Amino acid sequence: MSAATLTLPGIDPVVWTLRTKGDAAANRLADAHYSRGRVGAGQVGPPGRLLVLVTPCERAVWISHWPAPALALDGLDAWRCSMFRNEGAGLSSDLIVAAMALTRDRWRAEELPADGWVTWVDRRRVPGTNPGYCFERAGWTRDRAWPHRHLIRWRAPI
Repeated sequence: MSAATLTLPGIDPVVWTLRTKGDAAANRLADAHYSRGRVGAGQVGPPGRLLVLVTPCERAVWISHWPAPALALDGLDAWRCSMFRNEGAGLSSDLIVAAMALTRDRWRAEELPADGWVTWVDRRRVPGTNPGYCFERAGWTRDRAWPHRHLIRWRAPI
């Protein structure tokens, strides 16, 4: 499998490789993530425009999803981190910042999504007392206007 190595000038040398939905490493990492709908599905990410990133050591996966606003069930015009899992590829907040920058670079949209970035963290499934802390350290803010018993919604500007 051939993977494109992606780096941005001026960013710490965190390197992601561009993979496909069917990539074995992306699927292995996704199968270990709590949000995986069907373990062993053979593909990662929801329908729509996707960017699947895996670190060269294959210990972290990031999936950027960009649905058409009319198809977004939450009504947000946003880029979404539909999955992030880090099993020791480096500092999670650094990986998040680099994945966001690479997504901006790859998608180069003339009109950026009005609602920026969004992701959700299930407080029941993430160990520790501060679920989503790695997103906070990467510049995301908790969306306190979105009430849900278990899911915390995190937002960030593009």
